Amino acid sequence: MNTPLNLKKFMQSLIDLTKVRESLALDPALLSLMQHWMSVFAAQAQPVRMQVLSKRQLVSVMDTQESSTDPTFEAWPPEVYTMLLGYLNQEHRQHACFDTVSGKLHVFPLKQSISHKNAILLIQHESLSAEEIDLVEQCLQMFQHYAGLIIENERDALTGLLNRKTFDQCVGKILLNDYKPEYRFPLHHYLVIFDIDFFKRINDTYGHLIGDEVLLLLSRLMQEAFRDGDLLFRFGGEEFVGVFSCAEEHDIVALLDRFKEALAAYTFPQVGKVTISIGCSKMALNVLPNTVLEHADEALYYAKEHGRDQICYYETLIAQGLLTDSVITGEIELF
Repeated sequence: MNTPLNLKKFMQSLIDLTKVRESLALDPALLSLMQHWMSVFAAQAQPVRMQVLSKRQLVSVMDTQESSTDPTFEAWPPEVYTMLLGYLNQEHRQHACFDTVSGKLHVFPLKQSISHKNAILLIQHESLSAEEIDLVEQCLQMFQHYAGLIIENERDALTGLLNRKTFDQCVGKILLNDYKPEYRFPLHHYLVIFDIDFFKRINDTYGHLIGDEVLLLLSRLMQEAFRDGDLLFRFGGEEFVGVFSCAEEHDIVALLDRFKEALAAYTFPQVGKVTISIGCSKMALNVLPNTVLEHADEALYYAKEHGRDQICYYETLIAQGLLTDSVITGEIELF
């Protein structure tokens, strides 16, 4: 093993990590960093396989691995996924090593990984010592501190949801087919706008501090109701945006209905019940980002003009003749 050369590669991967300015690029940078880090100190008797995996990805793969048609799909044995799901269901996670038919599989918890709250780093390696495991964990601590800075910069200060700048980056990647949060393909992507009904009345009646409390509590309710890995943004004021990836088209309906039911059952301190209007539009590769946003906004406007407290789907409104389609296509510009 040529340690000076490997150390040089590690330093280059560390430099590459510090060039990352968006969280969607963090996981590939982590894998490169760890591969080179381990080449410095770990005696490699066999090639090392690494992967970053979220709980949502794990569940998706368990459900669909046998039917996957993706040529790049490389699954772990089914019993491995069962063990990993049990690991992720633990409240307090630390390094663990599983004996599998493919060899020893080391699992490390990740505190920062794209938008996922529950993620792990998998390293398949036969001969990691206790000292080498400590070195891996130290490298992960460094990565997670840096990732925390990136992710903090992408968040809205009040709610902790992703901000408008991050939305522009994410939608651009989805429309360029460069964002794949799961292993099951094809995915259907939807852009959804949420707008609190009569929010100005809340501010005028109870004051802006209570209004801010409503925004904060609503954002927490959204995070609890939606899935780990769904992209949730605050656009400013009382308007929120979600970007959702669904394996089946009917899943978006069930997802939004579930959130509406959770909101209807929730009582806000001081204010009581709060309702919300929702506009949804399906994303397509040949439709410009601003057009997708405009379609969801048209559906939202229809919902607010026809009673509020409801979900309206742009494509359904078009099919029913309630709206006129105006698709603008062309070269995608990343804002």
